[in-house]
Amino acid sequence: MNLAWLILITACTASSAATQPLVVTNTPTRPTPTRPLPSPEVPSVPTSSLETPTLTPSPQPPATSTPIPSPTPTPAPALRQLTAGGCCVQPTFSPDSRQVLFIDKPSPDAAVGVYGVNIANPQPAPVLISPAIGFWNFDRTIVAVPEGNLARFTHQVTGQSWTVNTGGNWPSFSPDSSQIVWVATDREGPYDRRQSDVWLANLDGSNARIILSIYGGGLTGWFPDSQRILLTGRDDPNEEKQTLFVYDLVNERRTNLFSHKRLRGGEISTGGSWIAFFISFADEPTENGLWLVSAAGTTQQQLDIPRFGAYAWRNDDTLLYIPMRAPDETSMQLWAINAPSGQFQPLTDPTTLSFSISNGDWEISPDGRQVVFVNSADQNIWLITLP
Repeated sequence: MNLAWLILITACTASSAATQPLVVTNTPTRPTPTRPLPSPEVPSVPTSSLETPTLTPSPQPPATSTPIPSPTPTPAPALRQLTAGGCCVQPTFSPDSRQVLFIDKPSPDAAVGVYGVNIANPQPAPVLISPAIGFWNFDRTIVAVPEGNLARFTHQVTGQSWTVNTGGNWPSFSPDSSQIVWVATDREGPYDRRQSDVWLANLDGSNARIILSIYGGGLTGWFPDSQRILLTGRDDPNEEKQTLFVYDLVNERRTNLFSHKRLRGGEISTGGSWIAFFISFADEPTENGLWLVSAAGTTQQQLDIPRFGAYAWRNDDTLLYIPMRAPDETSMQLWAINAPSGQFQPLTDPTTLSFSISNGDWEISPDGRQVVFVNSADQNIWLITLP
């Protein structure tokens, strides 16, 4: 099936820095949790001190005890508003984590394009970064836009432009921008039984070829080495279970990681060591929840977390997790999960930092230090600086 090219453009007014607190008015949309999250443990502060040395007769002044300095406290998370007037949706970060980018048309006479707000020194109004709206590579130097069945690629630095026949399907850039992958799926029939052909080509479109075909699935993402991709799907349309698997583009080897009828939401860690996914509506309810599996397929675990929620990788070993709220809760909360150990701890405290994300519209900065999101209370873009 040819995937439709859809660009959501939200017009809004110019952004400005905000000083007012975030007010949350939305109500929870997920089921009531079966058990509460544990309260964070507060480490005790050491109370030991240095002993005073024994004095001996001497013309020198006696030594005095030196107090041990208190440990430096971890900075508290900070929340601030980046845009105003209900602007905008689908925010993302620049590759250097210094700007928040979004599609906008801030005024009737302004150009439609990608606008940005400088995080360290916000401008009075968003600045036009690029008039090109499309699919970008990882360092945002190349953009692909649709032209019928073709995708037109333009290098933003050199100005070089070329087309690739992707059949109207959106391309996914490898991290090193040397190759592209797209998936062509049948248009008719039950989705879980439709055939999807996975295509691979060089960036200029040369050597385009089908590397494998699956049913009821597709591409999940690229690994950081630009050599492997993650996919989900079935080998046979009559199979019940989907399989999450790694495909090596160099040696054409496949590594199956996990199979289940209700497998969804695969996310690759930033270093490529782990994959997070979830299972819902399983025949066996104990299988429902968030899972982790190593990219080698040697380790898998179901995380012992009390609620289902949204998740994204902060770094190669740390998964940020936002559990669904109880009916009496107004604020969401960020938690950090350590992948190797499965241990988790809170990063934000709802009593001191209140926020609510609209429609799952949030993203972590490439450096892992900040989270940008659309606030459900005012539909503006807000930023959380993490400890």
